[in-house]
Amino acid sequence: MHRVSELRNNSEAAFESIFVEYRYPLFNFLYRKIESEYYAKEVVQLTFIKLWRFRHHLDPNVDIAIQLFRIAKTTLIDELRKIQVREKHYHAYTMGPAASEEVMNQVTYNDTKARLHKLLDLLPPKRREVFELSRIHSRSTSEIAEILSISPKTVENHLTLAIRFIRPFFSFVLIIFANLVMP
Repeated sequence: MHRVSELRNNSEAAFESIFVEYRYPLFNFLYRKIESEYYAKEVVQLTFIKLWRFRHHLDPNVDIAIQLFRIAKTTLIDELRKIQVREKHYHAYTMGPAASEEVMNQVTYNDTKARLHKLLDLLPPKRREVFELSRIHSRSTSEIAEILSISPKTVENHLTLAIRFIRPFFSFVLIIFANLVMP
């Protein structure tokens, strides 16, 4: 915990020791989430930039690892949103009106499916399980509650939080995709 205090006091040595200790664990964590070496490296770099930029806002009572991985997770989400916007504009520019509707639908479906799986990996395990049972395996709230030995209200809360997390990434596509059964 003292490293957080040192970092808050502008210690470059503390920052360097944190960087050396956590750059590879952060990279591995991010790479497992997005399976892109390039973006994992980018997010690690942005995470440490944010760590230094917002060092005065760090909580000295919370372990640096927890705060660092939290920064990495939110940075990853920000970057995924930026990628989504860029890809949307790129596809609109390159495909043009000549692309067949069937090809576009298949590309959209595959892209949406891949994005959903990456986003689900960012959810807490129980919330992910509830979402998958509900939206992918078409289980009712009461069935999920019975399977997981939790109350139906807890199931509803998990679903609400999962959808709130996922919705910004998909806008209207989520509504269509949530009703499809993924293999």
